[in-house]
Order: sequence, then C-alpha cells, then structure tokens
Amino acid sequence: MPSDIIRVRRFFERGLYFYAQGQFADACVNFKDAIQLDPNFLPARTHMAVSLAQQHKYVDAIKLLEEGRKQVPLRPDQQLEVLRLLGNICLIRQDYPAAGYYLRAARKIDPRNSGIRLMLATCYAKAGQFADATDLLLESAKAQDP
Repeated sequence: MPSDIIRVRRFFERGLYFYAQGQFADACVNFKDAIQLDPNFLPARTHMAVSLAQQHKYVDAIKLLEEGRKQVPLRPDQQLEVLRLLGNICLIRQDYPAAGYYLRAARKIDPRNSGIRLMLATCYAKAGQFADATDLLLESAKAQDP
C-alpha cells in the first residue's frame, strides 16, 4: 500500500513536470497512471483535465471530471474546483447551457465567490441573456462596495 502511494506521487510529479514544459500529451500519460493507481486522487484528475483541454480535447476533459464527480467523494471546496473547471471548459467550447449548469451549481456551493459570479455573467452574456448578466455584474459591483 505505501509503495502505491509513492508511485501515485511519482507519476503525478512527473506529470507536473511535463505540464510545466507544455508537453501536455506526456503529462496526460503520467496523470492517467496516477489516476489508475488511485482514482480518488483529485489533483491528478484536475491536472489531466486541464492538460486535455490544452490539447483541445474538451469532451475528454469533461468526461474525466464528470467521472471523478460520480466516483470520488468530494469536499465542498473540491466540488467547487471541479465545477468551476467544468464551467470554464464548457465556456471555451461555447456550450453555454452546460457552462451555465456547472457554474450555477458552483454558485450554490459558494454564492459569494466573485470569480464564479463573473464567469456566470460572461456565460449569460455570451448566451444572449443580457438581463441576467447585468444583474450578476451589478451584484458584483455592490459586493465590492465598502
């Protein structure tokens, strides 16, 4: 068992090295090996999703994160991270209904998170829901008042 933990860490750190070098395919190989040894190791899963997105493999990144959401018990802060990442990937894909779904779910976890609020406002604006976008931007402005 301890040797598996060491192997997971080794694969993850090697993946981080390749990620930092911009070698996203090699990073994915190592993150995938870490995930196979420990499916509950969220950092490998999220870094692999970002590496996949960097390669324009958005659907694969979404599947990886959704799979993790279903099989890995996540703390609220982890749920927020995964939902934010899913929302961001969907925004990049211009899938505004899916982005809105994930970002609204993230907002339920942390309604005061200004980053999530602004991403959701962007999603609404890009989807043509200008009234909803404006409401969120005004809410952000009020939240920043002293």
